[in-house]
Amino acid sequence: MLRMLQGKTMKYALKLKKKLHPAFKILFCLCVMSSLSSHALAYKAPDFTLFDQAGNSITLKDYRGKGLIIHFWGSWCPFCKELQPGLDVLYRKYKKSGLEVLAVSIGESPVADPQKALKALGVSFKTAVKGDKVARIYNVAGTPASYFINRVGEVVWVTNTGNAFHPKVEATIRLILNLDQ
Repeated sequence: MLRMLQGKTMKYALKLKKKLHPAFKILFCLCVMSSLSSHALAYKAPDFTLFDQAGNSITLKDYRGKGLIIHFWGSWCPFCKELQPGLDVLYRKYKKSGLEVLAVSIGESPVADPQKALKALGVSFKTAVKGDKVARIYNVAGTPASYFINRVGEVVWVTNTGNAFHPKVEATIRLILNLDQ
């Protein structure tokens, strides 16, 4: 499926390239190639220890051998709230195949209740709170930020999309779970 997506994207990119000023064509091609091959640039996910609102610890090691999406968000972020119900649909669809989703709340006020905010949206995945230090380790520049980590602990894709149904999201879930091999 990823190859099919890349083929369609490349055809569109080539049509668009014809309309660009010559000075921008090289830059455009480099950007398209970079976005299509980001899954091949895997790097080891930094380890962390976080806590849920009840005080239970959560570490990256807890997810060893599973596909993981670390979703950095804030209860104040409208794009995060748009993404989360769809992300939960995908979580439920692929949970039996080994997918886990960890929401990491960042930039919250002291009175915020991130778990309650997710529950109100009907979201079932686990939430860690006070994740600002981990967000800095992962170089999170804004929310939402979702890090797709394969079963061997490598980050294979990072996205800031607010659309869980973007084709590359599900294709990358299948990639981190090794479902298309």
